Amino acid sequence: MRGFLRGILYCALWYGSIVAGFLFIACPSLPLFLFSPPKFRKLGDLLFSCWELYPAALLNMFGVKIYVSGDHIFPHESAVLVMNHRTRVDWNFLWAAMYQACMPHVACHKLKFVLKDPIRHIPGAGWVMQMNGFLYITRRWEEDQGRLSRTLDYLIALDSRTQLLIFPEGTDLTKNSKEKSDKYALQHDLPRYTYTLHPKTTGFAYLVQHLQRASYLDAVYDLTIAYPDFIPQSEIDLVRGRLPDEVHFHIKRIPTAEIPTHESTLRKWLENKWSDKEGILKQFYEQKTFSSAEIWPMAKMLPLRAAFGFWSILTGMMVLLLIISPIFQLWALIHAAFFVGLSIFNTGFSQLEMGWYSRWKSYPFQAKRS
Repeated sequence: MRGFLRGILYCALWYGSIVAGFLFIACPSLPLFLFSPPKFRKLGDLLFSCWELYPAALLNMFGVKIYVSGDHIFPHESAVLVMNHRTRVDWNFLWAAMYQACMPHVACHKLKFVLKDPIRHIPGAGWVMQMNGFLYITRRWEEDQGRLSRTLDYLIALDSRTQLLIFPEGTDLTKNSKEKSDKYALQHDLPRYTYTLHPKTTGFAYLVQHLQRASYLDAVYDLTIAYPDFIPQSEIDLVRGRLPDEVHFHIKRIPTAEIPTHESTLRKWLENKWSDKEGILKQFYEQKTFSSAEIWPMAKMLPLRAAFGFWSILTGMMVLLLIISPIFQLWALIHAAFFVGLSIFNTGFSQLEMGWYSRWKSYPFQAKRS
C-alpha cells in the first residue's frame, strides 16, 4: 500500500506539473505565436527546458539515482540522438540524464522526441509536446516524410539548433517485439539480439541526410540506457511506485565528419552501431556497470531544488483554482477544447505553427524588418 501511495504521488506531481505548465505558462504565450513565431519558439524551448528540471528533481526526491558516463552533450549543437528503447518509460529518466550530460550545465538544451502520432492526443502532456515542436509520425512513410521535411525545414529556417531524439527500434523491448525482431533477423540472415531489437533505419537515415544537405548537422549522439536492478516496463509500474534504484546512461558523440552521407551506407552504419550496442549491454548486465567508463558526478542540486519548489507550488495552485475559480475553470475548458479540436480537425499545433510561419514571414511589415 505504501508503494502504491508513493507511485500515485510521484505520477500526480509529474503529470500535474505538465498540466499546470500548460495552463499557466504555455497557453498565455499563445498570442506571441500570432505576432512572432520565431520568438514564440524560443520562449517555448526555454520554458520547456525549465520544466525538464522537475522530473530530474522528482527522481532525486524519490531516491532514483541516475548515472551518466561517456561523452558530454553540447546543447547548442544541431544533433540527432539515437537510443535503445528498453521500456515504455525510458523517457521518464532521460530528462535527468540530459541535465547531467549537457555541458555546460547552465545551458538549456532543445531536446525534441520523434514519437508515435497517438501520443499527441494525450490531454496536457500531448498538447504541451505539440506546442514545443515534438515530431509525430504515423508509420505511413509517405505522410511521415512530409511531416519530417516540414519540421526540419522550419527548424533550419529559424536557425534553431535542436537535439532530435529517435528510437530506431520503433517500440520497447517486450516478448512480442523481440519475437518480431528475431523473425526479421532470421529472414535477413542477421544475428538474434537479446538486449535490443533490430533497428528500423528509414527515419534515421532521412533525418540525418536532410540535415546534412542543409549543412545543419553537428553530430550524432548514441545513447545507451540500462537498468541494473528493477526494469519498469510500463507506466503501470510507476503508478504502483515500482521505481528502479538506479538507471545508467552511456553516451557516445560521433561528429558529423565521421557520419556517412550515402543512404545505404548510413543505414548500414546504424545497424553496426546497434550490433555494438548489443555487446555493450551484454557486458553491462554481466558487470552492472558500463565497462571502463567514468561516471560523472551529479550536476548542481540548487537548480533541481528550485525547480521542485516552483513546479510543486504551481501544481498546487492549479488544483486549488480548478476547485474554487469559475474563471480559471473556463480558461482551462476553452484551451482544452481548442486542442481537442486540433486533434480532430488538424495534425497538431506544430503543423499549424509552421503553416502560420510561412504566411507570417511574407507579410509586408516583415519584409521591412529584414
